[in-house]
Amino acid sequence: MKICLDAGHGEGYNPSPADPRYREGTRMFELQALLKRALQSYGFEVVCSRNRIEESPSLQKRAAAGIGCDLLLSLHTNAVGNEVSDTVDYVCVFHPISGDKKELAQSLAEVIASVMHTEQLPQIRSRKNSAGTADYYGILRHATAFGISSLLIEHSFHTNTRITQWLLNDDNLQLLAEAEAAMIAEYFGMEEWQMRYEKLRDVQNPYYRPTVEKLLRMGVLQGKGGAGEDTVLDLGEDAIRLLVVLDRAGVFENNQER
Repeated sequence: MKICLDAGHGEGYNPSPADPRYREGTRMFELQALLKRALQSYGFEVVCSRNRIEESPSLQKRAAAGIGCDLLLSLHTNAVGNEVSDTVDYVCVFHPISGDKKELAQSLAEVIASVMHTEQLPQIRSRKNSAGTADYYGILRHATAFGISSLLIEHSFHTNTRITQWLLNDDNLQLLAEAEAAMIAEYFGMEEWQMRYEKLRDVQNPYYRPTVEKLLRMGVLQGKGGAGEDTVLDLGEDAIRLLVVLDRAGVFENNQER
């Protein structure tokens, strides 16, 4: 499986009015690098439309970088004009007007919103051009012309103060990359190639074990029979990785409070 990552815009592009240290074109390039490594850990081959931070190719060239790929992901953050707007923070994933990869768009929007703790519900959308004959967004339009499945991800809004601070944190960006990679791997069935954990006793990885035990105690993870070390899990490594990422992001604690 081969994926193309497109870090939107160019170096220094779209500074945040909430914190000028955040610049969409720079930070999405950094997310691209983290997501590339996370996807490679699942066995994906990954190419990028921008291989140097100073590059800012045309939309057509960006899409062309994905020729031969199973998916192109264009990475962005959104804005409400040029002023701070702390009331808007939803995650939105745009899919082609054909509906291609709509299910993956929904899954990614939900997991990204969970990791980023957005107040507003995640959204998925498609948008037609003025003629109503093709996609509005050039990267999706060109990708479709090249026969490439594509999605454009708006990782919330860099006009929101809290979101901007969250995105400036390197650990948070790593969490985002890991969560997106895990969801993409699950969608493409890469779990079949991962190690499976049939019972609790099989989970010896010190990175995984505390989260699995915790979620079993909380009842978030039910198990499929057995008890103690013989509790039946039947989970693949990508599923456990995703649970760890969400746990580190505090998702399960938030759900318990509701």
